[in-house]
Amino acid sequence: MKSLLRNLLFSLGLLLWGVAAAFAQDKGAGQGSASEKGAAEVQQASEALIKVLNDPNSRAALIELLKKSASEGGSASGAAAEKSGEPASDTEAANSQANEKQSFVIRIGEYTRALADDVGVIVDRSGHSLKGLLLVLRGDIPIKWDRVHEVLLQVGLVLASAYLAFWASQYIAHLLYPKLSVRARYGGGLTRSFILIFTSLIDALTVAIGLGTGYIVALAGFGGLETGVTLQESLALNAFFITGIANVSLRFVFAPRRPELRLLPFDDASSDYWYSRLRLYMYWINYGVFLVVPVANIAVSFVLGNALRFLIVLGGMIYLMVLIKRNRVRVREGAMAYAQTMHSFLAQRALSNLGKLWHLGAYGYIIAVFIVWVTRPFDATTIILRATGLSIVTIMAGMVISLVMTRAIKGGIRLPPNLQEKLPALQYRLNAFVPRLLKIIRFVVFLGTILLLLDIWGVLGVLDWLFSEAGSQLVSRYGAAFFVVLIAFVIWLAVMSWVDLRLQSRAGYIVSARERTLFQLFRNAFTVVILVMAVLLALSEIGVNIGPLIAGAGVVGLAISFGAQTLVKDIITGAFIQIENAINEGDVVTVAGITGTVEGITIRSVRMRDLDGTTHIIPFSSVDMVSNFMRGFSYHVALIGVAYDTDISYAKDAMEEAFRRLKETDFGSKIFGDLEMHGVTNFAASSIDIRARIKTTPGDQWSVGRAYNEFIKQVFDERNIEIPFPQVTYHAATPPFVEAKEGPENDVGKKTASSKPTDDAPAEHEEP
Repeated sequence: MKSLLRNLLFSLGLLLWGVAAAFAQDKGAGQGSASEKGAAEVQQASEALIKVLNDPNSRAALIELLKKSASEGGSASGAAAEKSGEPASDTEAANSQANEKQSFVIRIGEYTRALADDVGVIVDRSGHSLKGLLLVLRGDIPIKWDRVHEVLLQVGLVLASAYLAFWASQYIAHLLYPKLSVRARYGGGLTRSFILIFTSLIDALTVAIGLGTGYIVALAGFGGLETGVTLQESLALNAFFITGIANVSLRFVFAPRRPELRLLPFDDASSDYWYSRLRLYMYWINYGVFLVVPVANIAVSFVLGNALRFLIVLGGMIYLMVLIKRNRVRVREGAMAYAQTMHSFLAQRALSNLGKLWHLGAYGYIIAVFIVWVTRPFDATTIILRATGLSIVTIMAGMVISLVMTRAIKGGIRLPPNLQEKLPALQYRLNAFVPRLLKIIRFVVFLGTILLLLDIWGVLGVLDWLFSEAGSQLVSRYGAAFFVVLIAFVIWLAVMSWVDLRLQSRAGYIVSARERTLFQLFRNAFTVVILVMAVLLALSEIGVNIGPLIAGAGVVGLAISFGAQTLVKDIITGAFIQIENAINEGDVVTVAGITGTVEGITIRSVRMRDLDGTTHIIPFSSVDMVSNFMRGFSYHVALIGVAYDTDISYAKDAMEEAFRRLKETDFGSKIFGDLEMHGVTNFAASSIDIRARIKTTPGDQWSVGRAYNEFIKQVFDERNIEIPFPQVTYHAATPPFVEAKEGPENDVGKKTASSKPTDDAPAEHEEP
């Protein structure tokens, strides 16, 4: 019982949704007739009022009547207010609230009554349609069989000629498809889309050729050019054309036996399944409604045609509902499996929810179409064809745009090799921002497609709202804001590309460390400025008053300047350090007592790595002095110590020889000029220090110095020049009383006696 109740409620909900979508189509016609009737009534009332005002007696009577009604209304309201003992304002407020409640209840009642009336109309018209079929079956309405045979002969000949021409054109067109399929297989998403559209146009052309052939046969076969095409022939050819275009649309969506052109994630089996099932429905509906029903109207009676229309539409609705019921789980699983391959979480959730709820939308569409056929049988064809055609075009356009964007998001932006070589970071920046922008645009396209479908079926007046004053203002504001953001992004991208181009070394131009540092700081500062300006201008276009924001930003900036004085000092000091070219990336400097290589510079700090590999981040506010070892040139100061008994000239010549050997190596290109010999600079405790200096390129003083020390050691070893080192000499002195006791004759014995240790320990059992 619960399952039955749940199914009944679900069916009732779908029916009500279909009724709302169907009867929204009647709104325009109803409004047109009501407006015409209202205009006629206004015109009659205006003429009567003019006659009354032209007659003095009538005019005076009208004035007296108005005065009397006004005085009676005022006295009645005053008496009611006095009787209730409440002020007039309170009474009016209570009356307004009661009227609002009453109007709300009345609106709900009118809506439910109109809905019930609509359901009753549907049931009544359905019964009326079936009643005509019963009249034909009982023989109350005679069938003109001779007329039926004549119509069938004309229709059969025309359709046979049209289909023969169509199949011949299709055979010729299929000769082009293999080459196009090869191009589509090895092309990108845009190429595949263009080829799919091109093949669809070829298919539509073959349908047009069949239609033209049918008209030629109709003119030549029955009556010639004098009588023209008969009504039944025209109906048959119209059914042929509508069915052919519908099949072209199905081939565009499913691309059976052409997987390289298929945009949707269908396999071959699923594509063939849905194409064959939906094509069968197209043949049933199009030839039934556009051919069988009119022929029945002509040959028999409109009562039979109305009954056949109802049965054909009802049979098509049941067929589609059974098809949806059988494939509901299959489509849901396929949609959820494809959703797992998508990178965006939002897209995964949207596609998964669509797979779970797609059958509800399909049921609603089928019921809406059925209700339109039942309630408006004479113009239902126009309404359904218009709404369905616009829906198909809207869905196809949204699908193509979304799929092209999806492929661009997955594949990324690829620049030509020469441009990528000049601007290596441009492709990375484009792939960092453009896919996100395309995702936003894809979501807007999806939302716009849904809103357009609702507008097409009369559920929402989206286009009317867009062309209204409020809609135009909203679209123009947000469109201008989006345009501002887009222009800001293009400007930022152009400036960043220009910076990359300036930082790229090429023939005849080498980027200095100072230029690299300044351009990086400029890049960071420009990014902040363009971001702030873009946000403020976009908010201004939306309608936000940015004056208080700017004033608030000024106040916040003032507060931050007081609360973050160290940060401000860091920024200002860093700016002056860069302007004075004190520090650049790659320099070896001493900052705040730390010596190391500069790895990075920001607006407020410098990052250094010392000889041990430790990274130091030093804010500029703590920098009081900068010692840079990389400006212009450098010196290696060689301080060589020699023994006191070394010939100084001989040692200097050895140092010159070591310098000559050094210049013959690869280090010679890093040395400027000759060896600067300063001479003896210090008399140390154990050596005489001789100083010399070698002028080198910046940063090479350490490597040159190490190599020069090696050559010094080699030359000194060859020339037996001693390099002194700290030594200690010990002198043993004999006390005077020992020299007095011992004579020279006891020298030998002294050595013997001294070789034995004196045993002055006490005896073993002796008491101390």
